[in-house]
Amino acid sequence: MAIINLSHRGDTSFDKLLGHLPSVQEKWNALEDILKNEGQLSVDLKEEIRKILAQNSGCLYCKSKGKPNKKFTDEKSIVCIGFVDVYVSQNGRVPQSTIQVLTKTLTDIEIVELLAFVSFTHCQQEFGAMMNLQPSNN
Repeated sequence: MAIINLSHRGDTSFDKLLGHLPSVQEKWNALEDILKNEGQLSVDLKEEIRKILAQNSGCLYCKSKGKPNKKFTDEKSIVCIGFVDVYVSQNGRVPQSTIQVLTKTLTDIEIVELLAFVSFTHCQQEFGAMMNLQPSNN
């Protein structure tokens, strides 16, 4: 059970926690939609990244949304996933050598998109963990 009651505002358990602050919920959801659905990196790749981060987070709700499927074979996706693996294994302290791999493979726009998505997703999962959000049907 979450540490507080869910609000009646929102579709998912996570969203119902944010529903206690409607203005935050609205902006949070808008930013999530942009980071997830827009940009040059594919939605499928971003979902794989979310799953990788979730399996290494303390958020049971986030973990319950599925495990990574490791189906990516193109260079950019492999580099992005490799970055996330390093990010997780080094607790967010990414060595310069890993950054150099990013800069050799991705455009500046793709790097910003990747790091913004990883940062935001990590933040969401930390929020879920702090709130003790449990797996549900939605």
